[in-house]
Amino acid sequence: MNYLILSLIISICFCSHTQCIITDQSRNVYRQNYIEPEQIQSENFVIHFTTAADDFQEINGQLYSLQSSYEYAQSIIDLAEYSLNIYLQAGWEDIPPDCDESITDINSPEHCINYGGNALYDIYISNDGPGMVVPENDYSVAPYEGGRTSFMKISTLANNYSTLPSWSHHVVAHEVHHSIQMRYGTGTSGTPGNYIHNLWFFEQTATYMENVVFPESNHLYTMLANCNVVTPLTYTHYGVDYPAEIYPYRSALWQKFLVNSIGDSSIVRYMWEEYGRQFGQGQTVSLLPIYQNSISIATDNQFSLSEAFSDYAVWRYFTGQRGVQNIYFIDAAGYCTSSTFDLGETYSLSSNRGGAYFIDLPNEEMNLAITSAFMDDLNFTHVIKNSNDEIYILELGQSSNIIIDSINDGEQALIVTTKYNSLESYPISFTVGTDDYIIGDINQDNQINISDVVLIINIILSNESN
Repeated sequence: MNYLILSLIISICFCSHTQCIITDQSRNVYRQNYIEPEQIQSENFVIHFTTAADDFQEINGQLYSLQSSYEYAQSIIDLAEYSLNIYLQAGWEDIPPDCDESITDINSPEHCINYGGNALYDIYISNDGPGMVVPENDYSVAPYEGGRTSFMKISTLANNYSTLPSWSHHVVAHEVHHSIQMRYGTGTSGTPGNYIHNLWFFEQTATYMENVVFPESNHLYTMLANCNVVTPLTYTHYGVDYPAEIYPYRSALWQKFLVNSIGDSSIVRYMWEEYGRQFGQGQTVSLLPIYQNSISIATDNQFSLSEAFSDYAVWRYFTGQRGVQNIYFIDAAGYCTSSTFDLGETYSLSSNRGGAYFIDLPNEEMNLAITSAFMDDLNFTHVIKNSNDEIYILELGQSSNIIIDSINDGEQALIVTTKYNSLESYPISFTVGTDDYIIGDINQDNQINISDVVLIINIILSNESN
């Protein structure tokens, strides 16, 4: 018998090409049944599969073979145990049991026979996608009373399971983290793009945690090396919470920045702990204030979210061809070179989101004129990288007129970010251009000549006589 996952289905998946977080209530996701079931059990997991060649799963009217092997199943359960152990050692909550083994009435819908046979966490080898975690029953245990039990589905690899694929490591680490996330809460209130639409947070953190479990995993690196898709490097003006185009996976770069810059790998857990407490108490959860609080905890109130937004932009600027070894992201040189924009244009950022524009500056001396109705919400940083790979950073604050000195070689840019100062988000338009005034052009005829010299001498003599 198949068991429908409640009335509200939230499936959290790993996928390389499409958005894998499914909130469509019309899609029924079930525990997998097999004609000839097999299973392997470990300390914390049970993996369910079949080796039968005539066992199929129907998806959208098409039959897919469920055949797998003992070797593949064992490799998946081994990776799951390894991943869970890493998380538990780092202080994360354990995966909730999915049933009560003390219930002996086999006719009870709560009997463990309906939940994989026992209270261990169930993994099913099926064809629903590379990886998927599906929330199931309430697990209202303090301090995270909004938690749920769940089960996992892992791909049959289209029956090409004789060799363990390289991506299986980070898929399993990713999905095990989703199963732990369910212990804290499953809130997805709001609509896509809404400030309190939280599903991006699930994928962002699970993707970052892949490298915590398997430091050599190249999943995030590969995504950030691709300059033809939407990432925090190709679309720098998108906020850290942008929910579409599988950006939430690629935005794990934000999590990586926070951990590397602050030096506290527990900051991701701090976020989930506060999220779980708020969600379990029935609060409307807004995530960026949680980021703010977690940063304060990790830095003993020495660092703010506004400062993090500004520094995150600087770290992203020095990637690809602008990357410098052992400065900022360790893998920066292998990432895509972050996108830049031209002077003289009008741009827009969403406030309180963490997006940034990198405005290319020529190497000559110039006066920059910045206009915006929201100058107090903007922050400007002047960055330079010379031919010797020396980096210079100058925080400019909110000045509307900026003098840029000439540089002999290398490249420079103006980085524009927004501060974090409100729960609300609103568009902030700004223009960065050059002031036509030339230093020394006293009569403002766009030339520096003898007339300007005469005027300067007259001014000096006039001042001396007064």
